Amino acid sequence: MSLLLIFGLLFSILFSNIILLPLPFNQYAYMLAREQIKQHDRAVQGQNNLTSEEKIVNLYFQVLRANDFISTKNYFYPSRPIETELENITNSRFYQFLTLLPKGGNLHLHEFQVLDRKIFLESIKNSPEYDLLYICDQHSCLTKKYYLNYFKNNIPPGWTKVKNSNWTISEIVKKTTLIGMLNDFEKPLYATDTEARWNLASQYGTFSFYADLVKYNVTRFNYMKLVLDHALKENVQFLEFRRGFFGNLYYFDNNGLQISINATDELNSLLEFKEKYLSKNPNFIDFIFIIYSIRKSSKDKIKNQINNLINLQKSYPDLIRGYDMVGEEDQGHTLLFHSENLINAFNYSQISNQSFNLLFHAGETNWPEKHIPSNHGDGVSTFENIYDALVLRTHRIGHGLSLAKRPDMYKYISERKIAIEVCPASNQILGYVADLRNHPGIVYHRSGIPIVLAGDDPGSFGYNQLTVDFYLATMAWSLNLADLKQFAWNSIEYSSLPSNRKNQGFQKWEYQWELFINSSYKLACNQSFSNIIMNISDILPAYGPYDKSINVTLFGSGFEIAICKNITCKFNEKETKGMIVDLNEIICPTPLNNNHLSTVSISLLIDKKIIESGLKFKFISSLSVIDDGTLNTTTSSKSNKLIVINKETIIILSILIIIWTF
Repeated sequence: MSLLLIFGLLFSILFSNIILLPLPFNQYAYMLAREQIKQHDRAVQGQNNLTSEEKIVNLYFQVLRANDFISTKNYFYPSRPIETELENITNSRFYQFLTLLPKGGNLHLHEFQVLDRKIFLESIKNSPEYDLLYICDQHSCLTKKYYLNYFKNNIPPGWTKVKNSNWTISEIVKKTTLIGMLNDFEKPLYATDTEARWNLASQYGTFSFYADLVKYNVTRFNYMKLVLDHALKENVQFLEFRRGFFGNLYYFDNNGLQISINATDELNSLLEFKEKYLSKNPNFIDFIFIIYSIRKSSKDKIKNQINNLINLQKSYPDLIRGYDMVGEEDQGHTLLFHSENLINAFNYSQISNQSFNLLFHAGETNWPEKHIPSNHGDGVSTFENIYDALVLRTHRIGHGLSLAKRPDMYKYISERKIAIEVCPASNQILGYVADLRNHPGIVYHRSGIPIVLAGDDPGSFGYNQLTVDFYLATMAWSLNLADLKQFAWNSIEYSSLPSNRKNQGFQKWEYQWELFINSSYKLACNQSFSNIIMNISDILPAYGPYDKSINVTLFGSGFEIAICKNITCKFNEKETKGMIVDLNEIICPTPLNNNHLSTVSISLLIDKKIIESGLKFKFISSLSVIDDGTLNTTTSSKSNKLIVINKETIIILSILIIIWTF
């Protein structure tokens, strides 16, 4: 065998054993991969969709939120019982800012459990009705302890006239709101004892407190006006009231007797009231009603109620927009139990030209999927209300807490554009989610399920602001401006408004949103952060190609001083325009046409003030970036491969050298 043949053979063996491997993972590849993942996350959060002014407002939003984080991190309000923290929350500077934010609509709200009782009782105290106000406070008041009602004559035993009595408004509020009772209770109730908290509320009629007072037609419309006025004060422009059936109003005749007002007359009065209110308050979008039945009711009662509702809704399709079942889910009948009658309501909804929808409370429970409460004996668990609500094509899901245990259903719900009404404060005070950092609402939101924030029963709890829920959710889930903007948009998009009024609603909300952004932008840009010191702690990547511009991220603290300021990035003497993207991140593009390799110092120039970083950036001639197919990183055209030679190749190479020597 000739030497040339042997050499050729060994050469082919040699290179058949060479393994080509990519260069090791480097900092530049790390930065590209990290930025791609972060941009994906920001896109999910909606931050990339903000306008330039909204991005500035979002930075100011983050400053206020961060200040509350810092001041409360050792006593974090969303992780504490709301009954002890409400005053602290509402006194927060960040809370006051959130009050100004246009929130769209409040879609899960029980009509006669909305208004702060202090506000309501003060309005009665300043009216002629105060002379008629009595409280059931004596020993004979066992089933209506601390209820209030009006009487002109024939006062029943056990009732005391409030005027000129020892009863003060603050004392009545303490006795009749859930927050007041929890704070006054001798033995604190465990934070997740839902049954005990519901029982306490039921024992003293917390959810029925307004029931008799608002039946008097004068108080009923005074109450409604106060609710709408206070909604507008915190920039809530639309309300969907859940309520029982119409036809319970009365007025007093000259003899002091109660004369009933039928459902038709009540609805006609509401339409007239609405028309006048909207004309005087053009920023307000609308209010409508979702009628409910109590889930503990018998099948026959539900059947009659649904039939009556259908007949009434046909006459008032723009005022009555849907149907629900309410009451503690774990203690009432399931939707399956009432399914025969609910099918009737469903069939009507399908021919109503979208004027009537089913909107079910479902999944307001902590119990596992297969838990069957003995109280209602329906044979299926509370969890399965989710199934039946979906079968009946619910327009939205009220609470939906138990859905967290079934992430396999998220895609099903999001594809059908079914929104979830999330009520953080209610879920906490009723014992379902003691620490709101663990509330599933944020998981639904980030998973693509549309959610709206709603108040549920604020008046019965002890306040009336939807801003409480916005504050708790924002702090507990670290939400940003884009998230809250999405929630507000959702509250109109997934409302029960007719299409034409929904379009008008968007216009009214967008107008208020633009005003808010404009004023907040000026507020953000006029802030003085003279006591803040900027500190640049890290840079990524610390090196990059000399022949093209890449984005370098500076990490640190105190970056709020750069809000609304011109940011110049200096690479020694070469300058580029920087951009603040987060409270701890500034992006600096590297300069172009850097014709020589060098290591340069990084600094920032913010409105003529130099901020030295103490960090270096190195320009290099070539750069290799690995890509295993999962990251769409940009690979340099000068990318090389490492040649790895195995043990057998080394042996063959040695033999080849020996032969060549001889």
